[in-house]
Amino acid sequence: MRSQSKWASEKLKLLESSRERLARVINRLGTEGFDRRIRDGWTVKEMLAHLAFWEETSLPVIQGMFRGGPEIPVEEWYGGTDLEIAPDAPWPDADTHNEREARWARSHTHTEVLDRLQNARQLLMNVTASVTDEEGDGQIGQHLTEMFHHTDSHLAELESIAVS
Repeated sequence: MRSQSKWASEKLKLLESSRERLARVINRLGTEGFDRRIRDGWTVKEMLAHLAFWEETSLPVIQGMFRGGPEIPVEEWYGGTDLEIAPDAPWPDADTHNEREARWARSHTHTEVLDRLQNARQLLMNVTASVTDEEGDGQIGQHLTEMFHHTDSHLAELESIAVS
């Protein structure tokens, strides 16, 4: 087993910090806070499902697209009910995915949404742990860093409403 790269170690610390921040926000919001509306009309619960989906995509994107590995079956990475993509259909735009995940969240409990997010974060951490320093300096590192920034921007938004 190879040792973890410096890039991966640094990013995993950031992900752990982000997970701790999210846990604090969720505790402050309480159960009733999951139905609270935020930007664009989303609820907190819908935003968390959105985050889970994009973190879940880290596995097929990194392993398949960037590393050129075989396509990973949807059931091995997708935590929702139905990805709603026909075989051989093109990958939908981000808004299509976001709308589907918001629908998914509305039909699931806050506990189910949190469980999915926790599983997605673990998947993201596993993928991140596998990144070499060379990959971290290239497209893989850029993609994952953009994903981390995306998560942090939503986390900052949740933190701002948790105190209001």
